[in-house]
Amino acid sequence: MIKSLSEILDDLMSELVVRTPFTNLNPSAAIRGLLEVIAKVIADTYGLVKTVMQQSFVQTATGSWLDLKVREMGISRKVAIKTRVFLTFTCNSHAAQNITIPTGTICKSQKDSGGNDYRFITTEETVLEEGHTSVQVVAEAELPGTPWNVGQDTITRMVTRVTGIHAVTNDVGFLIHEGSDPESDDQLRERAITKWETLGLGGTRGAYRNWALSVPGVIAASVLDDFPFGPGTVGVVILGENGAPTAELINEVHQYIKARKPLTADVRILAPDIQTIDIDLEVIRYADAAQEIVETGVREAIDNYSSHLQLGEGLIIARLINEIMDVPGVYNLKVNTPEQDIHVQVDQFLLFDQITIAHRIKGRVYQDASIEGGSGDEAAVNAQILDVNKETFNIE
Repeated sequence: MIKSLSEILDDLMSELVVRTPFTNLNPSAAIRGLLEVIAKVIADTYGLVKTVMQQSFVQTATGSWLDLKVREMGISRKVAIKTRVFLTFTCNSHAAQNITIPTGTICKSQKDSGGNDYRFITTEETVLEEGHTSVQVVAEAELPGTPWNVGQDTITRMVTRVTGIHAVTNDVGFLIHEGSDPESDDQLRERAITKWETLGLGGTRGAYRNWALSVPGVIAASVLDDFPFGPGTVGVVILGENGAPTAELINEVHQYIKARKPLTADVRILAPDIQTIDIDLEVIRYADAAQEIVETGVREAIDNYSSHLQLGEGLIIARLINEIMDVPGVYNLKVNTPEQDIHVQVDQFLLFDQITIAHRIKGRVYQDASIEGGSGDEAAVNAQILDVNKETFNIE
């Protein structure tokens, strides 16, 4: 049993009274101060024992302790990787001469909703040849991580000026390899626990899934082990940081599994079938809750819900509602679209597309501010209800 500092001090004072002639244990007594020092040392030792016990098992270890624990099994945490993209540099008319775009040319994205922009740096020298109007150049993110997985046509600003080049963008098919964050403790712990599935002579469902998840950039995987392409075939569906994996990521997973699978197995790495749906909500908020703040909170709640969806996991409307109802200022919620839960197959991934939010106001400020859930009329969409004050009613 791990004792607290006060419990340890009480035990020491009780033993001291029983075993010695000391009776003055007031806070000002010298012997009391000595006991407090001893109690603190014992409490620190208890704390160390508790930490070591928790960090000695894969199921409870965290951070660097977990790194050390899984290293015993030959596993290391997946590091963050940088996004790599094709940037298309263009000039207004056919180039009159060759234009060199040097290595290290810096471009950056438009600002996102949080006011952040992301820089990309070319990794090779490329020439836009005479008579042409555009050329593609390979670039990578300034830093590793998922924030640099920006959308199409968003990298449009040149930090480094190149004479003769008038515009830059990341158009269709720009993504070479998605960036990823360092592997989380939960993800690393799952790989360590399922490591045992890979130790047999055959390739089990768990083994294929573990192998796929061991490749940086893969955040989810499902296995089709019912001979989907004929006898001896196995399908491994992988999900990247941006949803559908790039061709480069698919090839990396293929090479990793190829080196570990049984010789007789014909393994194929597949991108998921992306299923998109629209979300149409009607949010009823308290009258003293600002529409902009509530809408931001609702959209963040929807993003949080969708970011935790895995391969083969559909939309459960009740869970989505539960997530949104925790947003401050939301009184009630109606989901217009979809009308019922969405179910998907094991090789499918659900992606939210258009999100439409209509607002209604519930009750009156002087009621709802003091009595949450109090009665009151629902006003029309986007209506405004004035606060009750002396100026409004001409009260002296």
